[in-house]
Amino acid sequence: PVAMSIVQGRLIGLAHFTVGYILTYAAFLIASTASRFG
Repeated sequence: PVAMSIVQGRLIGLAHFTVGYILTYAAFLIASTASRFG
């Protein structure tokens, strides 16, 4: 059970990191596109 909780914690951390990275990348993409067309 302890090992599982550690793995679960790592997976959750990885998921949060991935979501944050994607959101940051999307925001950058939207900003560059808006500045290009604007």
